[in-house]
Amino acid sequence: MRIGFISTYFYPIKGGAENNCFYLARELAKNNEVHVFTSHKGDLKPYEIIDNIHVHRSRQFFRFGYYLAFYPGMFYQVLKIDLDVLHVHSYGFLWHDFIILVKKLFNKKLKLVITPHGPFMALDSYSFHARIFKKLVKPVVKLTNGIYDKVLQVNPSQKSWLVDEGFKSSNIVYLPNGIPKSIFNKVDNSKFVKDNNLKNKIVISYVGRLQEYKGIDQVIKVLPKLPKNVVFIIFGKGEDKDRLESLVKDLKLNDRVLFSGGSDEVKYDVLKSSNIYAFPSKWEAFGITILEAMAFGNSIVSSKTEGGKFLIKDNINGFLFDFNNLEQLENKLNLLINNKSLRNKISKNNIKKSKEFLWENIAKDLLKIYNQ
Repeated sequence: MRIGFISTYFYPIKGGAENNCFYLARELAKNNEVHVFTSHKGDLKPYEIIDNIHVHRSRQFFRFGYYLAFYPGMFYQVLKIDLDVLHVHSYGFLWHDFIILVKKLFNKKLKLVITPHGPFMALDSYSFHARIFKKLVKPVVKLTNGIYDKVLQVNPSQKSWLVDEGFKSSNIVYLPNGIPKSIFNKVDNSKFVKDNNLKNKIVISYVGRLQEYKGIDQVIKVLPKLPKNVVFIIFGKGEDKDRLESLVKDLKLNDRVLFSGGSDEVKYDVLKSSNIYAFPSKWEAFGITILEAMAFGNSIVSSKTEGGKFLIKDNINGFLFDFNNLEQLENKLNLLINNKSLRNKISKNNIKKSKEFLWENIAKDLLKIYNQ
């Protein structure tokens, strides 16, 4: 089968949608011809083969915010390659919609699949210009959402808003995000623990982009009220880092908050060294990093996002709290900090649960959907 993926960004850029696209493409490329069409700027190669995936990168001419971008090379790349299935990651990108419509016009047999990941411009607060953009673009987006043969929801609660966004109810099927089996390989974090003086400490961790809507500042704000042997490791990069570092300095928490970054190996050192994983985001469709943290036996404290409510059951996998309710967050963290037996019980539950979400198995389910 000839399979194409469209993703605004792709490996080595990482994020929820990017990881979903990469791992599915990598598994499917073992027995199928797989092409990924994406944008790029900088030094990335316009074409290369990664793990049998044909990666076609189009130079980005401009980008306004996240959705409004123009990279004309993608138009020609998608049109010239004959495909059986074209699978789109995320929606609301007008340039992608135009390419897909033209491709379908010239290939009536082409099957279209989409993983929306989340609603178009899902947050409730944007700048004036972004609100105008949303108001103008959303009706156009809803018109094109009806063209897909299959719509993949990453958690079972998404169907209601997917229908509201113009997707056909009868075409919606469930296919979750996942983690690679290799994440369960043994990790030696002893050097990381020694270098960062983590022995005999209770470690709370966060892994992901440092953006304001991720709510990382909530954990920093409650940290002074937690026991003195509790430290917080923040792994990632993003535009909110300066603000978070200033907050840490203002609260005199430099000795209790560690900013980290780097390769997946370092990320796994962080999660292996961690006892509690904090996921305090304002909105998330899933939260792959929750699964990664579970695989390393972390208890989870998550805000009540779609992904949090799907993956976390109180006292079983961790605890949920209302976004921006610092008292709730403090109480949930203290429950786990002060109860080692509860953490151990949840750790076993989470390792077991995370094994239900392996990309290797999810890719097989996706291929069945394609074959339908």
